[in-house]
Amino acid sequence: MYKNEDILQQCAIAEGSQFNWHSQEKDLVVWWLRQSERMVNLKTVDGANLIVLEAGYRNDGPGPDIFQARILLDDFEISGDVEMHIKANDWYTHGHQYDERYCNVMLHVIMGGDAGPDIPTLVVDREFLGSGQCISIRRVTPHELLALAYTRFKSKQKHLKILSTEGEGYGPLLLGMIEVIMTGGNRFRNLQQAAQMLDLQHWPDCREWQGSNLSYPSRSSKEMLLKRILKAPELFQPNEWPTISRNSIADKLVEMQCIGLSLNQCKEWLVNIFAPFIGDERGFQLWREMKIFRRYALEKRMLHRLGVNEIRFIAEQQGLLAWRKNYCRSLPCSNCPLTQYHQTLTHIN
Repeated sequence: MYKNEDILQQCAIAEGSQFNWHSQEKDLVVWWLRQSERMVNLKTVDGANLIVLEAGYRNDGPGPDIFQARILLDDFEISGDVEMHIKANDWYTHGHQYDERYCNVMLHVIMGGDAGPDIPTLVVDREFLGSGQCISIRRVTPHELLALAYTRFKSKQKHLKILSTEGEGYGPLLLGMIEVIMTGGNRFRNLQQAAQMLDLQHWPDCREWQGSNLSYPSRSSKEMLLKRILKAPELFQPNEWPTISRNSIADKLVEMQCIGLSLNQCKEWLVNIFAPFIGDERGFQLWREMKIFRRYALEKRMLHRLGVNEIRFIAEQQGLLAWRKNYCRSLPCSNCPLTQYHQTLTHIN
């Protein structure tokens, strides 16, 4: 949802420098929606104490960035709109003083500068932007991490079901391995080309690639590997994988490497395709027993946010990735379980 809103926001109300909007004003909007309600000790440039009661909602058209917010300024409650800018005088640069749509702006949120409009103004430190400062007040529990890992596990099973029903005779284990080797920034295009080679109308459930494109094989290498895989489809038949003992898996990985697959590609397939394919009990247990074989760049930051010293197994890593997707990237911080707290009521006789 937030991704679509970001696109609308960029198209509808981007002002002045498009570069500045994409790199900084958007971060101000995200910070306001996700974290402002939880921030303490906020003060306007005039020294007024500021408490954000309701962050409001994002504008998807021309006009102020935020509609219908509620704030307290030195104990006076105010409702209205909020406008974000890089510099205070951008208000005048963008001509808002002549635009009636900005008459209800009660707060100007900026990153610096002066000579802005005569309305309450909040300066936001740059360190709060971008990935944001995590405001969690407790550590994640192992149960919470595993629970989110399981939701990720189920989503992968759903994806495999689509591959199975729309793969026109090709098994999900084979199609899943093709997805693994097509990993990278041109994943969509590469999978559509693979679909043509398999005489498929389109690639089933083709998901957008959200990672880096720096460390993956070239397009020609992927095409060559795809041809080798199609010549050895028996490796990806379910009856070739009757058990999940360590020895049997190791032997199969050797066979897969003999056709040119790297060990990491084989393990990616085990995690993302094979484990979900064999079912909840055996597959998720494989996640819980299989040690991590690669690290993600975001792990260090996520471990710090969740209060975790280290992770060692795939289930923990998948829980970490699911937490980032479900909370840190998608929802306001106020929705994150780690920012919630409750006060125990004392019974009075």
